[in-house]
Amino acid sequence: MTTNKEWWGEFAFNQDETKCWRIGDRFIAIKRSEREWTIWNNESANEINKPVIVNKQKSRESFQDVSFERFMVCQTTDIVHVEPSLADRSIIVRPSKPLVVMPFEKIQLYVSTPIWMTISVPNIETPMSDIPFWRPSDSWFGPSTMSGDICYSKYTDAKVKQEDLEMRSHRASTMVTVTNDQEEPLIIQRLNLPVPSLKTYSNGNGHFWTDQISILQRTEHSKPVSHVKHSPPEDVHTMTQVSESRELSNKSSFLSSIKNLIG
Repeated sequence: MTTNKEWWGEFAFNQDETKCWRIGDRFIAIKRSEREWTIWNNESANEINKPVIVNKQKSRESFQDVSFERFMVCQTTDIVHVEPSLADRSIIVRPSKPLVVMPFEKIQLYVSTPIWMTISVPNIETPMSDIPFWRPSDSWFGPSTMSGDICYSKYTDAKVKQEDLEMRSHRASTMVTVTNDQEEPLIIQRLNLPVPSLKTYSNGNGHFWTDQISILQRTEHSKPVSHVKHSPPEDVHTMTQVSESRELSNKSSFLSSIKNLIG
């Protein structure tokens, strides 16, 4: 298997064969035995800015000190399906500096979030494993410690030009449109991206995109309210959908308090 091929899709395994998905020293390895699958997960403390490479276990490579799981079946198949998935929680995006959207203005931001490697086999609906290439830190998003949700958190420059966005094979990019339809400036210190509700697409160049998010901020009944909508990327006709959203929903939009979206 060469480095030029996509790291996701269907992979054929011979008996007792091991394949590794690597980003520098960080790797996820899968071995097929007669009646079990073994998956090793060698994590790294910091995110590595290198492409995902799929190859075989090196001749002198040992996984002795690497965390692993064993998955038992009556008989293993020769196929493993690897799917790129978005995070299993919302991700709080923290710009390096607060963003101020002036009254009656609309802006577009581009942010990226980590990809999970979802591993499954034919005829079994439940995945064997669901592993992030890089796990963000835990955080809390809500008006108080009693009201809110546990999320992931990441810092970003929140690019305003798509060409300035750094593309990585283990990340997915999201376009966020924010419209401030009120007389007061809208200050964005944190943005809660509901990535479990978004689908994932590939543009054919090894880059992933998600559904785009549109946020309309306005005042209703003397209270700030955000109308939120997610829809396919603008150039979806040039992309292939590679995974469904984790939280399936037939609704493309919903209403929520601004506190649940922007902080």
